[in-house]
Amino acid sequence: MTSRIVTDSAGRTWTCTSEAPAMAGSDAKGRDVVLSCVTPTVSAPVLLTVGWQWESMAAPGLARLLSQSSPVPRR
Repeated sequence: MTSRIVTDSAGRTWTCTSEAPAMAGSDAKGRDVVLSCVTPTVSAPVLLTVGWQWESMAAPGLARLLSQSSPVPRR
């Protein structure tokens, strides 16, 4: 299982992991991946569907997707 940590524009630190085990070789190419992303200020994980090369995606881009998909943080 692969994971990444990104920080969004609101300063929340997210840990994202892929839902399914990584596929090898040509099986993985072109397949979307579902990420489960968590941060302490949001009660439920945010699920994102991203492209198969999400591991090399720019951190600000992934953080922007999370900000757009996440609920308002709890205080």
